[in-house]
Amino acid sequence: METLLETIFNHIDRGYKEILRLYRGVPPAALLSPTFPNGWSVKDLLAHLAAWEWRCAGLLAEAHKSDTPLKAMPDVDALNQEIYLERQEWDWEDVDHDFREAHEALLESILTLPAERLEDGIIQRTIAEETWQHYEEHLPQLRQWHTQVTTSHGERMTT
Repeated sequence: METLLETIFNHIDRGYKEILRLYRGVPPAALLSPTFPNGWSVKDLLAHLAAWEWRCAGLLAEAHKSDTPLKAMPDVDALNQEIYLERQEWDWEDVDHDFREAHEALLESILTLPAERLEDGIIQRTIAEETWQHYEEHLPQLRQWHTQVTTSHGERMTT
């Protein structure tokens, strides 16, 4: 039987690995082109996901004894805009590195949670919302983008 930690990690891992698969091996110009309806590029989207994972890791680190940090409700649109503006000028390599580092920091924050805190409903909801549910929000666009990019290059891209 799978433990709660294994279940959480498996949910996170599936979405994260799919995101990696979708952008690996894609020509750099395609990663930087603003192709999503909101004007973002894949680079912008990954920077967005990384920033929210950093935020979640920080909240979990502060939530070892209390749910108080997790109950704050940010202005999501304003925070997304701030993240976009802050990271818009980052190079692709910096965004890619930050995306991977944020993910590792998040996993470490989850691992260091006391077992009884990991069982808390608010913590579980926070983790789900900031990881696999957030991935699922953006994966349909990434899948469509990937199909368009690989089709327009007239080849099947290996990832």
